[in-house]
Amino acid sequence: MDDKLKRGSLEMIAAMLISGTIGWFVLLSGQAVVDVVFWRCLIGGGTLLLVCAALGLLRAELLGRRVLLLGVLSGVAIVGNWLLLFASYAQASIAVSTVVYNVQPFMLVGLAALFLGERLTWLKLAWLALAFVGMLAIVSAHGRGAVAGANYLMGIGLALGAALLYAIAALIVKRLSDTPPHLIALIQLVTGVICWRR
Repeated sequence: MDDKLKRGSLEMIAAMLISGTIGWFVLLSGQAVVDVVFWRCLIGGGTLLLVCAALGLLRAELLGRRVLLLGVLSGVAIVGNWLLLFASYAQASIAVSTVVYNVQPFMLVGLAALFLGERLTWLKLAWLALAFVGMLAIVSAHGRGAVAGANYLMGIGLALGAALLYAIAALIVKRLSDTPPHLIALIQLVTGVICWRR
């Protein structure tokens, strides 16, 4: 295995470990969702500021008006996504919220077709339909127990809202294909700190 593949694999494992355990840490913290999101943005933003500086990415030619505007818009969407997703964990459950949240690829495909003119093939629609049926089966099976009710439906609604905001953020970021991802994430996190400062 070459070094680039090994590094990419390790980075993906780390990202999935963080993503897969975030719900548990959010609930374990006992903090208000807005506080968790603020600290996530502040700590992540500080770390990325150092990374971007070390990589030489804090240059004026990389931070034009268009990059800043789209970065801030995607930042509002991504941070709003975290607020809704983290709030959904206490209402539905981490498992159900995560399953519902994972409808965001459906939303992204639909938004890309609507706004970017991407083609929807029958094969793509068939796979999306199959995945959607699986998601409905999981959500409806969990909803039959004692957790079913207004809170459960609220949790599902929050997770769906989070998924939509994530899809919107991804759609905006597609327009920043020439911008280093570290820089995009830094702009998003700084936006979160400014918008939700405590």
